[in-house]
Amino acid sequence: MPRLPLVALALLALTACREENTANPLAALPLGEEWRVTQIAKTPVPAEVSVTVARAQEALLAGSSGCNRYNARIEPAGTRLKIGALAGTRMMCAPEVMRVEQAFHSTIGRVDGVRISGDTLELTQAGAVLITARK
Repeated sequence: MPRLPLVALALLALTACREENTANPLAALPLGEEWRVTQIAKTPVPAEVSVTVARAQEALLAGSSGCNRYNARIEPAGTRLKIGALAGTRMMCAPEVMRVEQAFHSTIGRVDGVRISGDTLELTQAGAVLITARK
């Protein structure tokens, strides 16, 4: 008879693990909160360049990429995120702003995860931080 509680406990543990693996990774990125990007691929974003990230709608990422506004589809892909191609305005700005924007555009598409700790947002690829932002 003592085996029955152990079996029940093991089944409960397996169920908890299964639920964790199927959790929606978008849940870590709250709707409507805008984050100011401070670093892209370990390079600081100059204070005078405004790059932002927000989950504007359930499946939509949007913000400023420095010079232009952008949006992209965002969806769960198992336990990871998938960010679609960016769409946006096509203005030209100063070369230093355009360099930041290009770095953001070439990096955001590789993001497959998100972590939030206090007022810091980290967009990751295979656990490595690609983009850091703050509220």
